[in-house]
Amino acid sequence: MEYKNNKYSKWYFSLVNSKKYKNTSDYLEKHHIIPKSLGGTDAEENLVYLTAREHYVAHLLLVKMLQGKCKKSMSYALWMMTNASTQHQKRYVPNSKLYEFARKNFVSSQKGHKPTIIRQPEEAKKKLSKIMKAKMAELTPEEMRERLLKSFHNPESWTEERKRKISESTKGTPKTRTKNFYLAQEKTRDERTLRMIECAKKNKGKTWKLVDGKRVWMEKSNDTQT
Repeated sequence: MEYKNNKYSKWYFSLVNSKKYKNTSDYLEKHHIIPKSLGGTDAEENLVYLTAREHYVAHLLLVKMLQGKCKKSMSYALWMMTNASTQHQKRYVPNSKLYEFARKNFVSSQKGHKPTIIRQPEEAKKKLSKIMKAKMAELTPEEMRERLLKSFHNPESWTEERKRKISESTKGTPKTRTKNFYLAQEKTRDERTLRMIECAKKNKGKTWKLVDGKRVWMEKSNDTQT
């Protein structure tokens, strides 16, 4: 590790050495004395078990005692500890001053850094698209409706960010429609035509008028016929 011989490095090694065999708290987190991202291993001599607060302090000291790429790596680790939490870990919640310190170090460590973007090969994208289209084409209209309703009625899935991304990704692109869509559309059109024919046969020789906004059929009066 590229560390400075300052008070923070002394405090760090004092902390991990004092807790090497003497930590008896009910809840402990595993800490790598030399972090794995800096070349540390899972060997027993490189491990120490700390409380949530001690674990956070250890990573805070690592940021203050390291330099160069090592500091950059530990700034990221500290920022993740400040924000991330899991059901298996009771992360220490820092105060506003520590949060600000972690945030500033993380932002400064990322300046000039271009994140690596891993893109799927075009062939893999096309293959995945074909698989999804084939699956959607096999769905019946009822299954398609159930799938859509399940998605629409899940408020957690329809965040503003998701709506924005969908809107941007579909802007200017032609709408694609599956075979099932056209079959359902044709079926609806045929059913509507049949209902109109049946209604015409049933009410042949009758007339209608609106009553409270509804169409009411009635026999034609003499006045109407003349």
